[in-house]
Amino acid sequence: MVPMLFMGEEWGSKAPFPFFCNFHGDLADAVRQGRRREFASAYARYGDGIPDPLDQSTARSAVLDWAARDGEPGRTRLALVRELLAIRRREIVPRLAGARFGEAHAADNGLLTANWRMGDRTTLRLVANLSERGVTHASPQMPGTLLWGSALSESMPAWSVRWHIG
Repeated sequence: MVPMLFMGEEWGSKAPFPFFCNFHGDLADAVRQGRRREFASAYARYGDGIPDPLDQSTARSAVLDWAARDGEPGRTRLALVRELLAIRRREIVPRLAGARFGEAHAADNGLLTANWRMGDRTTLRLVANLSERGVTHASPQMPGTLLWGSALSESMPAWSVRWHIG
């Protein structure tokens, strides 16, 4: 899939991005009513604290703070995203034609494993610990190249991932 980054996500922007539009008449009324129905529980809890999608102040509040990109932690996060995109461009994109999903498994301890058969017949593998604690797992030796993460071992730290191709 094409990486999808939302406004400012590449540098970790924490600014909210509320829905806004510039409709008039019946369409404007329909949008307001539809959003109130769709997010009824939020409106019940926050009432008028939810931005009106047709109010100009809502659109103005959705403008990115570009200076945050150049400060910390924005600069570090942007460097990470650029590095990951470069790895994808160099290692994965050339192998995408004919690639197919293999299989995935999610264990009760938070360990996720998945693999894809790439167009050049290599296998792209993911091992991820999606839990708040380290997990132990059997780690077969994987041929090929470590793309991201630390070398495989029987233990993975909390919230860590390893990508390997070979």
